Amino acid sequence: MLLSSAAAYAQENAVADSLFTLEQCKRIALENNSDIHVADNNLCAAIETRREAFTKYFPEVAAGASAFRTNHDMIQYDVLDLFTLGIINKGKTAGIWAMQPIFMGGQIVNGNKLAKVGEEAARIRKRQSAELVQLQTETIYWKLVALNATKRTVESAITVLDSLGLQVKAAVDAGVAMMNDYLKVELKRNSYRADLVDIENGIELMKMLLAQQMGLGTDNKINVSSEVPDSVPNYPAAIFINPADALMQTSDHKLLVKNVEAKILEKRMTVGNNLPKLAVGAGWFYHDMFNQSHNFAGVMVALSVPLSGWWGGSYAIKRKSHELNNARIELDNLGQKLEIEMSDKWDNLTAAHRKMSIAYEAIAQSEENLRLNKAYYDAGMCTITDLLDAQALDRQAKDDYIAAYGAFRLSEAQYLNATGRMK
Repeated sequence: MLLSSAAAYAQENAVADSLFTLEQCKRIALENNSDIHVADNNLCAAIETRREAFTKYFPEVAAGASAFRTNHDMIQYDVLDLFTLGIINKGKTAGIWAMQPIFMGGQIVNGNKLAKVGEEAARIRKRQSAELVQLQTETIYWKLVALNATKRTVESAITVLDSLGLQVKAAVDAGVAMMNDYLKVELKRNSYRADLVDIENGIELMKMLLAQQMGLGTDNKINVSSEVPDSVPNYPAAIFINPADALMQTSDHKLLVKNVEAKILEKRMTVGNNLPKLAVGAGWFYHDMFNQSHNFAGVMVALSVPLSGWWGGSYAIKRKSHELNNARIELDNLGQKLEIEMSDKWDNLTAAHRKMSIAYEAIAQSEENLRLNKAYYDAGMCTITDLLDAQALDRQAKDDYIAAYGAFRLSEAQYLNATGRMK
């Protein structure tokens, strides 16, 4: 399914290296990522557990048969000390019966409730896995976007240095510049070319990671369609939510609630294990002994009352009470920590936006500085070193903005994930 959808997309867009949007990457990852498949299997197992628990409401039907033969009669009588009379040295028995539980101390009812809680928890864990897969996909996606932008920046800088190198070489040939100036340009250009090799290797690695994250395997390489914008994205005020309001919709908090529910039911089942149990049943039986065979039916009532079991059972109930108290404490404690984490993620997001804005402002300053130094160099008012320094500052400013933009997008995804709104 995944390969066909990816191939269809590539065919529609008629590109050699398929470009995927963030939403496409996330959608395909949710369909094919191995973590999602594991979560699906765990959910299916929980559903089967619930179905298994439901069967405990119905009668338990069993059948059995046996046959025996002894090396001497089982019952022997001495007749007037003259001879011995023996009977029963072989026989057969068979039967089928059904027992319907009437009262099992609430274990069947609570067991079914516990199985349902387990299924609900598995669904929450599946959603949690989906959220984590989406966050991981976004992380790789924006890293690849940033690397692509950085590559273009370095390539642009190399192009500028190529032009500058030709200009300086012509000046050297004309005797108006020193060979040392040309060598400085070449050294800087080679340094950028070396950086480009590392960036290209990083891009190839990110493409492989993204393909693997999407379930395409490591043989495929996925490229992204998003680019770093030429303007700063809006302040993320629209996505802010009060931590207390967001807490209830997070998967982590929902799992903590389910844990408390499970502990309550486990305690009830432990109490029920020490209560009387009542079942009724009926059956058909057959036996062949004394060279006679008989069929008969019967009804049964089974009552079990644990007596000495309460001694150890009382300790088990207390243990379950402590476990329940710990679950409630954990719900309150980790709930507060989740709210703190949300506030921290929001602070990181707003800080990332401010840093991105500062980095964007620096680009205009670095470009103006480069323009002035280029004009000064052409007029003979500054050295080639000053011009190369200005060019390096311009590249650094653009790289800083690219990195800040990537950090902003990652912080945005982390905040949405922390507040339970990862789509």
